[in-house]
Amino acid sequence: MRKVNSNFSKTNELLEGNVSIFLDLIRGISAILVVMEHLSSRLFVGYGNVQNQNVLSKILYLLNILGGPSVIIFFVLSGLFISRSVLKAVYENKWSWQSYLINRLSRLFVVLVPALVLTLILDIIAVNFFGYVGYTNIFQNLKAFIGNLFFLQNIFVGVYGSNAPLWSLNYEFWYYMLFPVLLLLFFNKQGKVFKLLYTIIAILIFSTVGMKMNSYFFIWLIGTFVLLLPRVNFLRRGFVPVLALILVFVAMIVRPLVMTGRLFTDKWTENLFVVDLFVGLAFGFFIYTMLHIVAERIRYIEFSELGKISKLIAGFSFSLYLIHYPIINTVYYWAAKNGFSGLQPNLISVIVEVVLVLLVCITAYYFSRITEAQTHVIRKFLNMKTNTFMFNKRNKEIRKQKVAG
Repeated sequence: MRKVNSNFSKTNELLEGNVSIFLDLIRGISAILVVMEHLSSRLFVGYGNVQNQNVLSKILYLLNILGGPSVIIFFVLSGLFISRSVLKAVYENKWSWQSYLINRLSRLFVVLVPALVLTLILDIIAVNFFGYVGYTNIFQNLKAFIGNLFFLQNIFVGVYGSNAPLWSLNYEFWYYMLFPVLLLLFFNKQGKVFKLLYTIIAILIFSTVGMKMNSYFFIWLIGTFVLLLPRVNFLRRGFVPVLALILVFVAMIVRPLVMTGRLFTDKWTENLFVVDLFVGLAFGFFIYTMLHIVAERIRYIEFSELGKISKLIAGFSFSLYLIHYPIINTVYYWAAKNGFSGLQPNLISVIVEVVLVLLVCITAYYFSRITEAQTHVIRKFLNMKTNTFMFNKRNKEIRKQKVAG
């Protein structure tokens, strides 16, 4: 256990350096790739015949099928950073459920609530003016809204309205809950009452969320394992990070090819756990090489401009992920009503896609200024309120004891 603690301490220190700039950049690019895949499915026609397209069209097609594996990259990065915060608090004896829940819930709700409201508004517009068929029953709509608000989509309700990417958010939330529960249950000294409580909570979550979400928890945990692995000397050769990066690219390309039936099978499949695990392991290995090989070589390099770009796109990546699809959906139905039937992949359509992606990113950026950029304000407010509540509660208990005495 002491060795694991030492490994974590070293990795935690490495994450404070320049590696975090590249991980932020990857997070932002991954969000943009998700947007591109969802946009391309509405923007282009003739993607099934990529063999008959020119090189530029094939490259465009390749970029536009990387949204799915990008979500797996999100999972691994989430496992890396969330488990890092939990492990650090536990190792330093600073763990607090109050602090953890405030940090996580403020981060999620400050974007989720406005995103759900925006989805509602855009869906109403699309249904009433552009022919989109959304929720027609008010009760059903309200039930789905509340269910998504409490991360119950794909458990008790579907994803809300047109916002299909919300499927992954409940995975993230329940992993946020599961990880500290399991860590405190198995690796921290707890009384019997707390161990029983954590056991019951873990069983309830595992039994409720379903087999698929349980299995993808192992992919999320890849980020955790990266934090705890020791540095292996024979992997410190210069070509290893390049090899790891190539492996990530291969895994990301294999995933959509398997899904669409172009590789290993001749039909579309949603049974992608094995290939998603491959993507997760490849990306986990890449992060490992960045931490234990690249980090030392770039420690003293100044990445001022790249750092600004990484911070910028990572700063609105969550907003971009949560609002892009209802925007694309509404614009698509507006365009379809006005005669749009799709573009052929070519130079002009590439420019159109770039412009549209840029517009969605700009929209998400300004959306993020009033949502996720204000997370610290929400956290400060919640901490103040909870601390005041606890202070008043203690004072009441003290006064009761004095009266009783």
